[in-house]
Amino acid sequence: MTNKKICMLGAFCVGKTALVRQYVSSIFSDNYLSTVGVKISKKVVKVSDDEISLVLWDMEGQDHYSTVNLSYLRGANGLLFVIDGTRGESLSVALKLRSDAIKLLGPDIPHYFLVNKADLEPEWEITAKVLATLENRGIKILKTSAKTGLNVEQSFSSLTRDMLEAEPAAAPQAP
Repeated sequence: MTNKKICMLGAFCVGKTALVRQYVSSIFSDNYLSTVGVKISKKVVKVSDDEISLVLWDMEGQDHYSTVNLSYLRGANGLLFVIDGTRGESLSVALKLRSDAIKLLGPDIPHYFLVNKADLEPEWEITAKVLATLENRGIKILKTSAKTGLNVEQSFSSLTRDMLEAEPAAAPQAP
């Protein structure tokens, strides 16, 4: 079985833990519990005929003045940057975290921006125009809702496929 490490990054209270719980256990709770350090969850998925063990690193939220503990990112195969659509400042945090992560892991690390709380889209501070600008810069974006489950499964499935496609082809074995 192949293991793939996914790091969940973003500002405080954007829904990283809620997305992981929805994906792994199909559970949503309105109760907010701040993650301290990192919480690790696992889920085994089947892609084609292969079983993939996804190791999900739900990392504590960041603010404008701190950076992610870069040692947590080592060995990551994919990244999900979570943004709260109702809080515009969470986008600038995600962009900073993305910049830091790409410096460490390289520009080819598969990643997505998940604009969470799609169930509250009429209250969003982040506009469709801003999201289109990011997509034009090559950033893959999905609108999600940990509450309703919208695009949660798709987010992890899309990232998993991208991680598998990013794997270097195995060198042919000598006879």
